[in-house]
Amino acid sequence: MAVNAFFGRIHHSLDDVRETLAIPADVPMMITDARDRAATKGTLLELVQHALAKASTTV
Repeated sequence: MAVNAFFGRIHHSLDDVRETLAIPADVPMMITDARDRAATKGTLLELVQHALAKASTTV
């Protein structure tokens, strides 16, 4: 789960977002700026790594 931060600011803590959206504790959460190419790339890499790790434990 990525929380988009404009100008490096978020209005709610990651814990508040997790609780409000009922996101399980094993789902990684990160702050990103979707307008920034490097930040978006890092977020997507984290997503793929998490998906691969989950897939390898369920096989």
